[in-house]
Amino acid sequence: MVTPPMIRKATLSLATASALLMATAGACNQADDLFCDRPGCDFSREEWALVASLANPGDPAPDRSNRFWNDPGAALLGQRFFFDARFSGPVGGRDALGRTVAVTVPAMRVPGLSCASCHDMVRGGADTASVPGHVSVGAGVTDVNAITVFNSAYHKLPSWSGKADSLWGLVAGVAEGATTMNGTRLQTAWVIAENYRDDYDRVFATTSQRFPFSPAGPEAMRFPKSGKPGAEAYDKMDPADQAAITRVLVNFAKAIEAYEYLLKSRDSDFDRWVKAGPRSLVLSPEARRGARLFVSKAGCIDCHSGPLLGDGVYRNIGVPQAGAAVPTVADCPAGAGCDCAAGKGCLPWGAYDGLKRLAAHKFRRDDKQWSDDPEDPTRKSLYLSNPPDTLKGTWRTPSLRDVALTAPYMHDGIYRSLDEVIWHYDSGGGPLANESVATTRAVQIKPLRLTESERSDLVAFLHTLNGRLPADLLKAPP
Repeated sequence: MVTPPMIRKATLSLATASALLMATAGACNQADDLFCDRPGCDFSREEWALVASLANPGDPAPDRSNRFWNDPGAALLGQRFFFDARFSGPVGGRDALGRTVAVTVPAMRVPGLSCASCHDMVRGGADTASVPGHVSVGAGVTDVNAITVFNSAYHKLPSWSGKADSLWGLVAGVAEGATTMNGTRLQTAWVIAENYRDDYDRVFATTSQRFPFSPAGPEAMRFPKSGKPGAEAYDKMDPADQAAITRVLVNFAKAIEAYEYLLKSRDSDFDRWVKAGPRSLVLSPEARRGARLFVSKAGCIDCHSGPLLGDGVYRNIGVPQAGAAVPTVADCPAGAGCDCAAGKGCLPWGAYDGLKRLAAHKFRRDDKQWSDDPEDPTRKSLYLSNPPDTLKGTWRTPSLRDVALTAPYMHDGIYRSLDEVIWHYDSGGGPLANESVATTRAVQIKPLRLTESERSDLVAFLHTLNGRLPADLLKAPP
């Protein structure tokens, strides 16, 4: 009679079982056999190859549209601009749709704001002060949660919705945005002329337009103290003077990009573990189990791939468009400035709207006046005045580096903790279907059926992604 396997296994002698265990352990511990698929081994070769693909990013690609991206003088000047609140305009109480909203502007942002106001440099470069925190509160209330500036130079499109194709293009828009800094380009020029004139000329003397005026000279009289396109003070200026002032705004933005190129958060515990090998004890057992889940059962790597742990692809992952001051399709009826019926300025549609804005952006990489390499072809496929409907309700997949520092999570800050984020994916998306967006969820979003301990292991792994932040001189005003 043939004994069933389970019974046969149970009848082995203690000595035989011990011999088998020792043989298995020996096979897995040999120096030339780091991987195996047998019970008792941590990672298969395939799993470890996937884990290793997530670690140790190199340097970001140069920005050909900004000749100063790697200029130390420009970076130092950009660092000073980043922390200077004199470039901002009046703080109001309106949201991205122009509505008066009952959201408190943080006291630290009155009377002036700097880039650092919404990007806390000791909290992963994210916004930790806005209340209630679904979206960020600057001069007004934005439509999205401020994304971190750390590692921003790696991204092909550095925003949630894809509305800019370079960091300097994004900064130029933020500098004058009514809900962000609400400054004006004339004000920017005056602040630089009065406080940074020599340093500015030292960095940007090679551009086609040197600084357009000296505040002490009579030529300054033709430049009003404040104004941007659409304001009478700016619109009545001579076109040559408008171009000279706009050049200052562009250089201001390019200097800040040079600074942000230095904000690389790397050398995390996870990176050190991968360098040491799969059997290293750099990570806790829980975090190592979480790493394995990340590339296997949980399927996180399907979207959060590569050394940034984020592929930058635009997806609808079933996040409800909800929360204080978060615009919905119902807020954007036909005929309104935010008109989702006509697909015009429909902020809740994410990349569908963002790529339309990119197509009309005045400061793109291919702009022959402001770009330093207008022949750069790397973003041309994204200049879509008519994006496909499949992009409605999609948002950029973010990097997970420093993710434990950058709560709240998702583009509308709807989740307060990493536990809630894991619950979202484990559930196959939030409980509220995003009825307001006429598209389907990404194919990767489906119930994962994780156990409680598996969810905990994934959170433990995510906490190992916090990098060694740049030197202190990069995190504060010089």
